[in-house]
Amino acid sequence: MLEMMIVIAILSIVMGVVVEGITTMQQRNLVEVNKVDLTQESRQFMDQIVNDIHQAGFPSIRMFDPAFLTSATCGSTDTNVACGLISVSSTALQFEGDVDGSGVSEDWIQLVQTNGAGAAACATPPCVIQRGTVSKIAWAGGAGTAPAYYTEVNNVMNTAVFTAYFFDGSSVTLPASATDLPNIRAIGITLYVKSSKADAKTGQFPTITMASTAKINN
Repeated sequence: MLEMMIVIAILSIVMGVVVEGITTMQQRNLVEVNKVDLTQESRQFMDQIVNDIHQAGFPSIRMFDPAFLTSATCGSTDTNVACGLISVSSTALQFEGDVDGSGVSEDWIQLVQTNGAGAAACATPPCVIQRGTVSKIAWAGGAGTAPAYYTEVNNVMNTAVFTAYFFDGSSVTLPASATDLPNIRAIGITLYVKSSKADAKTGQFPTITMASTAKINN
C-alpha cells in the first residue's frame, strides 16, 4: 500500500509537470501565431500603401492636352486628372491617383482612435489605421460621396505614422503646407504594433516595428 501511494504521488507530480508544460506550450503557440498574423497584417498594409503612393499623381495634368482641360491647374473639375498629394500630416495622408487601373480615386490613410467616418485622430494608443477610397468623380472635390472606411491595422502604439521628405532628402515640417506639397518626393511610414495576447511566460505583449519609404511622382 505504501509503495502504491508513493507511485501514485510520483505519477501525480509527473503528470502535473507534463500538463503544465503542454498548457504553457499551447499558450506560447497562440502568442506566436498571433505575432505572425500581426506581422503579415502589417506587411500587407505596408505593401498596399507603398504601391498606392507610387501611383499618387498619376495620370498627371502634364499628360493631357490643355485644350481638353477645364482648368490650367489641377483641381476637382477634371476628374480624370490626379492631383497627387492633397494633405500630409503625421497621422493622416490624402492623395489622388489611379491606384488600381479603374480611374482616378481619392484615397485617405488615417491613424484614428476608433474606426469610422469622422473618427478623431488618435491621441492615446492603441490606435487604428483606417483606409478609405472613392472615385474622384463621386468625390467631386469634396462635394460628393464620402468614402467608406475600413480597418487596416489594429493596436498601433505610435501616434506619428507618416513623415515626408523633399527631393534633397530633408524633412518636411508636418502638416505640410500648400507650397510644400508639390515638392514632396517621398513618404515615410512607421508602425509600432502590439499583439493582443500576452506571452504566457513573461506576461509581456509582443510587439513588432515596421518601417518603409514610398517615392512619389507628385
